[in-house]
Amino acid sequence: MAQPVVWEMAFADSEVRAVQRHGADVHLLLSAAFATQLLPSGERVSGYLQGVSLVLQQCEPVPALDGLFGRLRSGRVRLNAGESLAVMALPGTWQQPLTLELEPAQGGLRVVQAQGLECRMEPGGVFRESLFC
Repeated sequence: MAQPVVWEMAFADSEVRAVQRHGADVHLLLSAAFATQLLPSGERVSGYLQGVSLVLQQCEPVPALDGLFGRLRSGRVRLNAGESLAVMALPGTWQQPLTLELEPAQGGLRVVQAQGLECRMEPGGVFRESLFC
């Protein structure tokens, strides 16, 4: 039986395609998420994964995400317990108050609070290995 592929997603070098509001929730759609594939052999393969979205539950202040588009220089999720995540499991869910900090490549830190976060892989997502040396 084949073991499932495990993924980690980093905010740095990921690209935001769109920000959509759905009531009190905000969906960040990524055109490319910088991801590392963790293979059963222990090998790690890095590249870009299409079809990733972040759902911020009961997010505020939403205007902080207005106009967010393109490559991210950095980002992290700060959990109330004091933990800070620059890399997250994909898929992954955090059902607790948190702060999302994103720094677009063009500058200007964006900070929002949410009551939860879901990191999703949409069906049909495509992974492309990075050939960067």
